[in-house]
Amino acid sequence: MNPINYITQVFSRVGLTASLVMLMFLTLPSAGQELSAIPAAFAEIGIGARAASLGYTGTASERGPGAMSWNPSSIYSEEGWELALSYVDQLQTVEFGYAALTIPLRENRNALAVSAHYSGDDALTEESVKVAYAHRIRFVWFGVAAGVRRAVYGKNTLGADDFVVFEPDEIAEGLSRQVRGSATGFMVEAGLRMRWTDDLTYAFTARNIASPLTWKSTSQARAGTNSYVESVPLELATGVDYRLTEKVTGSIEWVPAVTVDAISRVGMGAEFSPIDVISFRVGRSVLHDGLRNEINTFGFGIRTPKSVSVRLRADYAYVTSDLARTQQLSINVGL
Repeated sequence: MNPINYITQVFSRVGLTASLVMLMFLTLPSAGQELSAIPAAFAEIGIGARAASLGYTGTASERGPGAMSWNPSSIYSEEGWELALSYVDQLQTVEFGYAALTIPLRENRNALAVSAHYSGDDALTEESVKVAYAHRIRFVWFGVAAGVRRAVYGKNTLGADDFVVFEPDEIAEGLSRQVRGSATGFMVEAGLRMRWTDDLTYAFTARNIASPLTWKSTSQARAGTNSYVESVPLELATGVDYRLTEKVTGSIEWVPAVTVDAISRVGMGAEFSPIDVISFRVGRSVLHDGLRNEINTFGFGIRTPKSVSVRLRADYAYVTSDLARTQQLSINVGL
C-alpha cells in the first residue's frame, strides 16, 4: 500500500487530560473508595515541551528520552546517550517534574531508556519509574515499557484562614471524615514506529495495557482499612509525522475513545526551523466531548549547532484552554 494513503485514513491527536485536585472534605466515609475513579489519577498529560507545543502529537513526532511518556518504540536517540529534564505547570494547578535517560545499545538497532516522574502536593502526590526497550527490524521499531506507580493522598491540612470560615464543630466533623490513603501498582505499554520514507513516519502506541492499582484508604469515621483494586484506563494513540520541506514538518495524531468514560482527542501541529539552531511550533488539540474544548499550543526550541561538541537543546510550550494555561519547559543534554 502506498504510505501516503495512511495519512488520508486517520490520525489527529493526543490532547490534554487534566490532572486536577482532590476534595479536602468528603461528605461520606465510603467516598474514599471513589477517589481512584477521578480521571486525574495517573492521567496521561503529555510530558515533553516539544510534543506539547505541536498539539500533543508526540506518539509519532517525539524521539529520544522525550518519547518515554509517548511511545516506547521511539526512545532511540541517533546522537548517543541523552538526558531529558522536564517541568510542567499543568493548568496552573499541578506541577510535574520528569527525567528520562536513553541509552543506544547497538548503533541504529536497539535502545534502552529509564524515566522517573513526580507530581502533586499533600492532597495528592504521584510517583512513577519506568523502563523501556526498543528494537529495530528493517524500517520498523518495536518498543515495550514497564514501570511502577505510587500515589499518596489526603495529607492536606487546614490553614489559619480555614478556622475563620468554619465553626469548630464543622472542622472536627470534616477532619474525622477526611480520607487518607495510598495506591501502588504497575503498568505495561507497547508501541511501534514505521519509517515508510525519509520524510514519512507512522507510529502507534498502547498505554496502560496492564495497569492494576491497589488502593488503600482510612478515615477516623470508619474503623479499619478499605482496600480495592482498580486499573488506569487503556489508551490507544496513532499518528503521523511528515517532513514537508527541509524547514517545515507537520504532525497529526488521533486518540480514540476505547473505554466507556473516555473522550476521543484529535490534534495536529507544525514546526518551522528557519535555521538549524531554532524552531518555532504551533498546534491545536480538540476533545470530542460535545463541547468547544479546543486547546491551542505554541512554543519554540533552541539547540547548539551541530559543529559544537556539546549537545544541548531547550524547548518551551505554552498551552491555552478554557480552563487555564499550561506551560512546559524541557532540556535535553547529550552525554
